[in-house]
Amino acid sequence: MHGSEHLFDYGDGVEIALQQSFDDLGTPLSEVSFVVVDVETTGGSPQLDSLTEVAAARYRGGELLGTYQTFVRPDERIPPFITALTGITDAMVADAPRVGEMLPSFLEFLGGAVLVGHNIRFDRSFIDHALVATGRDRLANPSVDTLALARRLVRDMVPDCKLGTLARTLRLPHQPSHRALTDVLATGDLLHALLERAGSFGIVGLEELLDLPRLVGHPQSAKLRLTTRLPHRPGVYWFTDAAGSVLYVGTATDLQARVRSYFTADRRPKVGRLLRQLHAVHHRVCPDPLTSAVAEGRLIRAWAPPYNHQGKPRRTGGTGRRRRRRRAAWTDEQLAGDPTSLLAPLAELLTDHASHQRYEEAAAVRDEAERLRGLLTRHHRVESLRRAGRVALSVDGGRAVELEDGLLVGGDLPVAGDGHPDERVIVAQWLAGNAERARIVSVGSPRGWSMPATRIPSLAELCRSSAVTRSTT
Repeated sequence: MHGSEHLFDYGDGVEIALQQSFDDLGTPLSEVSFVVVDVETTGGSPQLDSLTEVAAARYRGGELLGTYQTFVRPDERIPPFITALTGITDAMVADAPRVGEMLPSFLEFLGGAVLVGHNIRFDRSFIDHALVATGRDRLANPSVDTLALARRLVRDMVPDCKLGTLARTLRLPHQPSHRALTDVLATGDLLHALLERAGSFGIVGLEELLDLPRLVGHPQSAKLRLTTRLPHRPGVYWFTDAAGSVLYVGTATDLQARVRSYFTADRRPKVGRLLRQLHAVHHRVCPDPLTSAVAEGRLIRAWAPPYNHQGKPRRTGGTGRRRRRRRAAWTDEQLAGDPTSLLAPLAELLTDHASHQRYEEAAAVRDEAERLRGLLTRHHRVESLRRAGRVALSVDGGRAVELEDGLLVGGDLPVAGDGHPDERVIVAQWLAGNAERARIVSVGSPRGWSMPATRIPSLAELCRSSAVTRSTT
């Protein structure tokens, strides 16, 4: 299926075509193999107690494909209260395989499936302990905990989230009995009942399901539906309010994962305000992260979204002797000159303040010097790009990205380039931080590209030089 194309018109002739494909949505839950597991044990500690029974059931697309069940001979006698709870006696496990003999068949049944359990940490802790004790690696399979899902999805419908309570309240076909296989089948029923409810939050893929316990707890979780159709591909995204005004523009290497992260990890007040105003999420897939970064910059300049420009409030007034140092303005001509001639006076002033224990003044000079050093570094990187002329780069092994005097050309971007100097800065900074991801295909002016940028000395080097000079004079 090829998906469908959506057109969004944001005025000023900006019309964006969004091509969506079902291949972009992650792993559909209907294609995921789940293995529900349950263990019975002689106690609650993997280090002190042993497995007595292991059962599992494999599901795919809601269909039960097979079951696994075996007793396990423990290293100790089964306590009477465990026998009373589970019905498993010493006689029942007397001829059962030891844990090391059982594990190969269990691992074969599990394969690469997603592991599922009700309070899966308990079951997994015993299995992992047995694996390590027999010289094997711990399980690497992703896992889903139906207990955590139930607490998020149906907690207001049930008095508690015990497996038996959920099975009765939701009228599941199987009821648990503290025996591994019946508990597994009840958990399998619960899993599919919860997956149905998860669909109301737009959860259609495995990646979203694994994040669901955190996502559903967010105060704006009802808006998770807006992220369902976002692909797992690089690109730009933007949030709009009910009036269609753009609130925020961002870039991502994985669009869906990035937008969903606003509903999980980020609890800043600014993000909370943004999500409360959020009405729709739009996106544009880009061929590579560099193109995404440039597209983000162009859209921010075109739309000036309020949440891209909100900064920390400036402090006014102040007490004590500390005063804010006025930032110097540097011309292009100065930044193109010798970096040492600009930085050395600041290093000398910093050394002087420090030697007289004027530490607040020294810190202000240090900050100014570091700011200037950053400006110099950025300027020389940009100039190197500009001198190179026409450059073709392959990013992450993909098709060539073309630059002309440091500006991206072509690339089917949302808005046309306007030659803004900020775009050169974006390109230069991205290449500086991701040099290993870009391969040079061709360069119009090799000498301009290969010419090493003037080395900019560190502030520590300049301060040492200033101290040596002062000591010799």
